[in-house]
Amino acid sequence: MAEKVTPKTPSKTEAKKPRERLLKTRPRVNEAPAPLLEKEHSSPAAEKKIDPDGPRFQFFLIDSGWDGPAANVIRQNLRMVTQMQNHDPFYVLTRSQSSEILRRHPHLIGKDPILLARDIHGARYHGRKQYHGFHLNLGIIQKPEDALEVLQNFVNFLAVHRKNANIDHLIKQKLHRDGLQGAVEVLRGGSEALV
Repeated sequence: MAEKVTPKTPSKTEAKKPRERLLKTRPRVNEAPAPLLEKEHSSPAAEKKIDPDGPRFQFFLIDSGWDGPAANVIRQNLRMVTQMQNHDPFYVLTRSQSSEILRRHPHLIGKDPILLARDIHGARYHGRKQYHGFHLNLGIIQKPEDALEVLQNFVNFLAVHRKNANIDHLIKQKLHRDGLQGAVEVLRGGSEALV
């Protein structure tokens, strides 16, 4: 009687020998070596620190002159807002400059006064030379007490988290979670470079 012979298959525990092939190595164009890429994406906040005493934002107040509750709130509290910023330049645009920006960006009409915070270090942390920042659209808030509360929360948030390299992610989480999705917009890229 013939015995059934089965071919011996390597067990799962036996290691297979890898095939050796000679590959010609070519330099990569416009790419960093793999270890650097992994390091860059792992923790930008740990690698790149922000000078706590230096400026982090450039602030611009865009106010075309609408007479509304939010406009009165920002005008009455402008001095307080500017005092809360640490070494950050603060620019109050004239009505004609503000109107010109609104003409160039008509989707912002009715949202001003707008407090625009341009993140000076944002491009450095994300590896792209693009515009980074946030704008607070106070004009869409109808009640003066709500406008004041939102303004205070926005200024507080930027002051508390100014050293964080990933502040745009934090602002999306916190401020949008607090119901400010229409009032606070995160800007990234050249298309929203207002000023």
